[in-house]
Amino acid sequence: MSTRDNDFINGQNAAVSYHASELNAQANIDPLPTLYSSGSQIIYVALEDNVTGCRAVDTLELVIDPVPITSILNPLRECDDDGDGFAEFTLTDRDTEALNGQTGLTVSYHATQPEAEAGTSSIGPSYTNTTVDSEQIWVRLTNTAGGCHSIMPLNLVVVPLPVPQPVILAAECDDDNDGLQTFDLSSVAAQVIGVQTNMVVSYHETDADAQAGASPLGNSYLTNTPDIDTIYIRLENTLTTCYAVSTLDLVVNPLPELDLEDNYVICADASSGGLDYVEVDSELSAAGYSFEWRDEFGTLLSTDAVYLIDQIGIYSLEVSNTVGSNCSTLAFFTVSESENPSVIATVTSEDFADSHTIVATATGSGLYEFSLDQGPWQDSGTFTGVRPGERTVNVRDLNGCGITSFVLIVIDYPAYFTPNGDGYNDTWNIEALSNQMASKIYIFDRFGKLIKQIMPAGEGWDGTYNGQKMPTTDYWFLLHYNDLDTAAPKQLRGHFTLKR
Repeated sequence: MSTRDNDFINGQNAAVSYHASELNAQANIDPLPTLYSSGSQIIYVALEDNVTGCRAVDTLELVIDPVPITSILNPLRECDDDGDGFAEFTLTDRDTEALNGQTGLTVSYHATQPEAEAGTSSIGPSYTNTTVDSEQIWVRLTNTAGGCHSIMPLNLVVVPLPVPQPVILAAECDDDNDGLQTFDLSSVAAQVIGVQTNMVVSYHETDADAQAGASPLGNSYLTNTPDIDTIYIRLENTLTTCYAVSTLDLVVNPLPELDLEDNYVICADASSGGLDYVEVDSELSAAGYSFEWRDEFGTLLSTDAVYLIDQIGIYSLEVSNTVGSNCSTLAFFTVSESENPSVIATVTSEDFADSHTIVATATGSGLYEFSLDQGPWQDSGTFTGVRPGERTVNVRDLNGCGITSFVLIVIDYPAYFTPNGDGYNDTWNIEALSNQMASKIYIFDRFGKLIKQIMPAGEGWDGTYNGQKMPTTDYWFLLHYNDLDTAAPKQLRGHFTLKR
């Protein structure tokens, strides 16, 4: 207790003694020893003037400050983000655990035990370990009132990151040509973890989400980027919470492209110029694809890229990609038969009508179009405004399986002729009846005088009478002929114009 003598003397010429009671202090009896063991208590201090002997008494409180209680601290762990064995620790993260509910204490961290005992050279709050992977530092707890302290070790541990293992996930085939597909990710976690323990795996659309562990994806994932979509895999150690992020490319392979016709046509009879077979070409190289041609019963017909078919029916072609994926495309098509048409054509208008119409009908297994006298082709077999005379209707198969011609006669007479020697329209006759040898034509002038008798089978009237050129005017005729359909005798009277 002598360490407090000077505090009481305070420069006076006096002596100090310590006593257990105030009476002892006043009577100067039973002074306490300098080294005095005690609990917390109040003792009495006597101060006696060395000259006068006068005494004064005061109190002194003896206080026992508790030594801070230490505990075994959990290691402070940080993840080794760059794999070098060093990490930055926030030492104050262990303040609460070090205090363990005690109050009135300060916490400091020190690199060595002696520095912790002395309370010198504190470190932190941010501190990077100086030895690879782990380091032991010291924590000092100091009583702020009495200065009592305790120290305890703290281990700093640099935790290695999980190591994502390679993942193999087969590409998916693009079944609707949009470049997107749904992937089953349920097999990925086990591959990423490998033999590591205490690991959990999550999938994310962005690296930021993976780093934050936010917005995890499910095991069934529909890609949102055509052809190749990259997702991010977070592999986390559940004990240390250290994690690593890797990527996985989800590849959607296109299906083989087939451009086949829905129907191919072969000719029932190749003698008219068409083909009685069809060569169906996949237009794909055998170097990168396999081929399976089958009939409607599933019988394998060929494995070539091109297949020749000479029978009608339902067929299929399945093409599989043999390079880079196993995607396949299945296409069905038919082979039908066409033939040269059978044709019937009739003149539906009356003989010598003002306007003539021909209606032609084609029968057969093909598709047909019609032409009159080598004119333009048309879908309909009806022709109107047809000129008199021998007319030819041609009907052809659109698939090239042949042309059928039908000849018929349109009966009428020319309304005029121009006998001027130019070689065109120089005579007048009813040529549609040229095959009726018994038919006769009588030509009259406007006064009823017979000018000429001719036969449709002949050369016609040249516009002369007894070698003289007849003038420009109208002339009348009487025709005796047989109906082309019934052969019944008939007559026709009419007139025409001679022009010079």
